[in-house]
Amino acid sequence: MTSRTGLEAEAISRLTDGLQPAAMRAILVQCLAGEVAPSTAVSRMIAIAGATTVRTAIDEVTRRAATVSRASDRLVRDRVDELTQVFVEEVEGLADVSDPAKIRPEGHQGRVFRAPEFSDRDEPRISD
Repeated sequence: MTSRTGLEAEAISRLTDGLQPAAMRAILVQCLAGEVAPSTAVSRMIAIAGATTVRTAIDEVTRRAATVSRASDRLVRDRVDELTQVFVEEVEGLADVSDPAKIRPEGHQGRVFRAPEFSDRDEPRISD
């Protein structure tokens, strides 16, 4: 019987095989193995290869996770999902800083709508 660690390493290899640059791939492997936090991995990869290259690599890993994953790869797929989410949030933050049109004035809070079934009973509801 193959160990959980062996199955995880096999899944990570399937998902990252051939990704370049090699330094970025190494960070990605560490992240998918749970050795490096996704936010740290994203920052390190962007520093090495730039946001566009990192986006391409994460998209490829996500595509592979969706198409070549096995039932035993659930933990690794969860890590891919988390990495993707962190990347999207981090790049969105970078875009907001570089694009003056996207920067909110200080103190401005966006209006949040919650469907009534998810609202707290004591909170005022938004009505039409």
